[in-house]
Amino acid sequence: MSSAEPRAVVFDIYGLPEKPPLSVRARRLLRQHPLGAFGLLIVILVVFFAAFGPLIAGDAETISPKILYSPNSEHWFGTDRLGRDYLARVIAGARLSMSLALGAMAIGVGAALVLGMVSAYAKGAVDLLLQRLIDMLLAFPGLVLLLLLSQVIGRNWQSVALGMGILFAVGMVRIVRASTLATLAQSYVEAAQLVGASPFRILWRHVLPNMGPPLLIYVTALLGGAILFEGALSFLGLGVPPPDPSWGRMLTEARSNWKHPHLSIFPGVAMTIAVLGFNLVGDSIRDIFDPRLRGG
Repeated sequence: MSSAEPRAVVFDIYGLPEKPPLSVRARRLLRQHPLGAFGLLIVILVVFFAAFGPLIAGDAETISPKILYSPNSEHWFGTDRLGRDYLARVIAGARLSMSLALGAMAIGVGAALVLGMVSAYAKGAVDLLLQRLIDMLLAFPGLVLLLLLSQVIGRNWQSVALGMGILFAVGMVRIVRASTLATLAQSYVEAAQLVGASPFRILWRHVLPNMGPPLLIYVTALLGGAILFEGALSFLGLGVPPPDPSWGRMLTEARSNWKHPHLSIFPGVAMTIAVLGFNLVGDSIRDIFDPRLRGG
């Protein structure tokens, strides 16, 4: 007889297997997805510094006579050409990048949910018209759209977030539409239609809850891309204008001060770490919800 005892299964009052404690599930996820846990730690740190940056590093706009100092015990990341503390500038750049990425994602997800679900449910001419509109937007250069919005709304946070949100929505609409079509084909949705449930109730109660896993995977992976996209826009001069610190604009300013490498190293490393964190979390969420996609 083997000495290994089978693990006892605990049932709740309804006769269903009881879920293990949260600490046990957390350790299990940490053991199964160590890279995802590492990425989550990075994301938490980025969000923490973005939220509480001024309390940690002070004001990023304070000017001093200590111009272009190298990293030292007083200024860990050195100073820039105006004598501003570079650590405070890099942390303030995290706030701008995170706020723009989350704002663009909120706009993109909201628009994609409405357009994708309406297109799949309405079918016919409405579906055809919306899909051709998406095709047109996919062929429209993103930089041209951002330039157009900056001329109409102004070059500010709102125009950049709106432009990024529209670009992200275009890519998500087809994911939402495909998921909606798959859900509408289920028998419980057909039963809801037979008993007279309204289209809004069907989409809200039956279709929207099934959007969680695919959208969560897509959005988490795209958040890293949103941070990188914002940095690229600022590098090209199309992002949020000064005085708000931006990692991309800091890299642009560092080109004229190439003798001071700390000006380009720290914002570049910060952007790389933030994007890496979101990508690792997105890959782990994809593996959890769809084990068939696991590598190896």
